[in-house]
Amino acid sequence: MLFGSAMDATVAAEPEFTPPTAKKPMLLCFNENPLGLSDGAKKAIEESTSRASRYPFAQVGAIKKELAQYMGTQPDNLLLTHGSAEAIRASVEAYNVPGKTVFVYPELTYSDGADVAKRNHIPVKTVKMGPNWSIDLAALRKLAAQQAKSKHVIVYIVNPNNPTSTIVNTQALFDWIKTKPKNTFFILDEAYAEFVNDPSFKSAGELIKEGYNNLVVLKTFSKIFAMAGMRLGFAYAAPAVIDNIENHVAYEVMMNQATLAAATAELKDKEFLAKSKAMNDESRKILLATLDELHIPYLPSETNFVFMDLKVPLKPFADRMKEEHILVGRPFPPATQWCRVSLGTPDEMKYFVQKLKEFRQKGFI
Repeated sequence: MLFGSAMDATVAAEPEFTPPTAKKPMLLCFNENPLGLSDGAKKAIEESTSRASRYPFAQVGAIKKELAQYMGTQPDNLLLTHGSAEAIRASVEAYNVPGKTVFVYPELTYSDGADVAKRNHIPVKTVKMGPNWSIDLAALRKLAAQQAKSKHVIVYIVNPNNPTSTIVNTQALFDWIKTKPKNTFFILDEAYAEFVNDPSFKSAGELIKEGYNNLVVLKTFSKIFAMAGMRLGFAYAAPAVIDNIENHVAYEVMMNQATLAAATAELKDKEFLAKSKAMNDESRKILLATLDELHIPYLPSETNFVFMDLKVPLKPFADRMKEEHILVGRPFPPATQWCRVSLGTPDEMKYFVQKLKEFRQKGFI
């Protein structure tokens, strides 16, 4: 995709590349948007300082209307949270019946949901992964059904999944949710959905539009919106579900003025979102070409990171990359020889793949 001067004037320019140093390492570890905030968001933040002494009641109402338009829904279907972490916590706690709930999830996925369950003394039940670290929906469904005979069940699915970067079968997932299984509530974490290229992917938000009330879809401004440091997420569900979850957040109206201003600006900035995705696609292409050249296996990537099979333990590789001032993803057991690499700018990925080639020459990988 080409971007002309008019677009470049309204969105963030790609950061100028400089080789990483010990004081400023290359961060290929947190799945952030390396493009940074749009110029419009930066301007909105500056302007928001004039409201810093005021509570953001009006701004919360305004962004919910803007967000509803973006999502194709109504404000009553949405709940703002301090990052998606609060949405995960509140959703789990809202559907926890103390002493009578179990938490069911795949063994290789984002850990926040299970961490919240454990802090709330909810037993967690894991399901082993399928081939190529895929989420085994059939096994999840079987386990959930068994547990639901005597317990309330919370099913947590990250789609696209982290750290694998793969998606589940939409039809199988939708078919399961549509059966409205007894005593079962679904939490669908779609933090990375905006990066997906596979046309078979559909957001579970479609089921909410159809009237299903046994699920919540969680979203974040931390990824494609480039606002990881500003902490804003939201839950999307039927109004009754939103009301239940809202009982477990602090105050939706007590958001940060600067964060609300930036998010409102970026929701309106289609050019920035398009450029962010296009840059991510280009960075992925650079990395995958080198992985193919070096015959390093990897899973199909539908996010802003790639999960690759080093065929050797992760720690020595990560330590050597750190010596080169490049930080890669943390360990994700049981995939102990796999490495999650976040996608930086195209220039950053060119630098990274050169280091990969050097590592191959040295026999490190």
